[in-house]
Amino acid sequence: MECQAVFWIPYVVTAFVAVHLVDVFMRNGFSGVLKALAKFIICLPGVDRLVRAFTKREVDGFMSNTFEKNTQKAADVVTIPQKGIAIDELRQELVALKAGDGTQVEDGRLFAYVYTTEGPRMELQKEAFSMFTNMTLSDANSEHAGIVNAYVEAFMHDNALNPMVFPSLRKFENEVVSMTANMLNGDSKVVGSITSGGTESILMAMKTHRDRARSLKPKITQPNVIAPASIHPAFEKAAHYFNMTMKHVPVNKQTLICDVAEYEKKIDSNTILLLASAPSYPQAILDPVEEISRVAERHNLPLHVDACFGGFMLPWVEKLGVKIPKWDFRLPGVTSISADLHKYGFATKGASAVCYRNSSIRKHQFFAFSGWSGGLFVSPTMAGTRPGGHLAGAWAALRAMGQDGFIDMARQLMDTANKMKDGINRIQGLQVLGKPLMSAFAFASNDKDVSIFGVADVMEKKGWKLEVQRNPDSVHCTILPGHIKSASQWLTDLKEAVDYIRAHGTDTKQGNSAIYGMLSVVPSDGIIDNFLVDLFDEIYKT
Repeated sequence: MECQAVFWIPYVVTAFVAVHLVDVFMRNGFSGVLKALAKFIICLPGVDRLVRAFTKREVDGFMSNTFEKNTQKAADVVTIPQKGIAIDELRQELVALKAGDGTQVEDGRLFAYVYTTEGPRMELQKEAFSMFTNMTLSDANSEHAGIVNAYVEAFMHDNALNPMVFPSLRKFENEVVSMTANMLNGDSKVVGSITSGGTESILMAMKTHRDRARSLKPKITQPNVIAPASIHPAFEKAAHYFNMTMKHVPVNKQTLICDVAEYEKKIDSNTILLLASAPSYPQAILDPVEEISRVAERHNLPLHVDACFGGFMLPWVEKLGVKIPKWDFRLPGVTSISADLHKYGFATKGASAVCYRNSSIRKHQFFAFSGWSGGLFVSPTMAGTRPGGHLAGAWAALRAMGQDGFIDMARQLMDTANKMKDGINRIQGLQVLGKPLMSAFAFASNDKDVSIFGVADVMEKKGWKLEVQRNPDSVHCTILPGHIKSASQWLTDLKEAVDYIRAHGTDTKQGNSAIYGMLSVVPSDGIIDNFLVDLFDEIYKT
């Protein structure tokens, strides 16, 4: 009977395939049948290798014909220069790269990608863009800011959607990724993409690891991700968008660090990704990434490190001699890292990097669709159109600063942060939370007569814009170049604010005290979420 059953198997399979192909033909015609057959053939043992060999040969040929003779070809490995490049030299490079792109919009020979008008209206756009570009640079770096701004303007309408049309943008992106990867102690295999900001970098990392898990573990239909409770809300957004579940590990109330044993207990058969922060934004506390990396290795799971906040600060702080636990690609369990160029990379707003240990991981980030009547479509990140100006600005920012510039800025900002932390701890009623290792911190009240939100309200009236936080109630401070000269006055005003609140109490009918006082008595975060949605619905009405 067994032999007879085996004898009939090929006929059953053939009948099944035939019925399926007839169904495909009825729905999609002959072209649909061909596509279905192609998908079936690719799945056969050994065929996949042949297909990949064919596509690699075609890709190599295309790259050779398109880029090899192009002077804007990106180098294999690029590092942030030891010394910042002179402004005039950078300006000459950028002018040459812009001219080398060939077809310009004003020539009337480009039929897609750029929609602009020339003349006074264009000049007004450039002025407005420059006026509202958010640069976090000190007065001493005004020349640096000028070169970055000038070439953000020059490339602002160029479109990175098609790197063949604007080869300079490809060079900028590849070299910025290479400089970032090298700073993060990645080897020559590390690859990545430039995105519009930390949120998009996080979205891309989550999407990439979800799709990679689909490929490697197709039986997982309800993927989950493990993270400390202090992880950035952008991961919550990504989980919401991509149908994943976030599993949070509480952090210790004193150290603000999660217990790694509890972290590991959260892992189950549906876990596809581990997360950690370097550091977390609220209190600038570095997660135990070394220990989580070992957990990732034990369970054969990828680990993404969110260094959007600290990625361009921690490496330079470490070079200053501060003992920073390892958190980057030096750890074998770390699979990907996000780091914002427009924070401590001092690039213009709209630039972040997401880096992966190798290309086989990053390929799951890309989206391709060949069935469109408008031509072949492929997009590396969430956005289709990507403004070239931010790529140019990031490239110019890293090369203008140089490693010496980053180290010098880190020294000044750390000195200022330490001065402010020491000053806070000397004010009766306040304390810095945890042990932050970089140029940021949070502080809270340790006196029932001193409302931290009341202090923030008084400081607001004195002209300071403080970032108030919940869980625990506190104030967040990111130290920027402008604070180097304002730190002493800030500490004086802070002491006066605390004394005022202790003497007069808090006005609970206005300001942060009113909002956070209301939120503190609401029993459900869901109600608070609804409040925030309704608030923004009103804010963004004409």
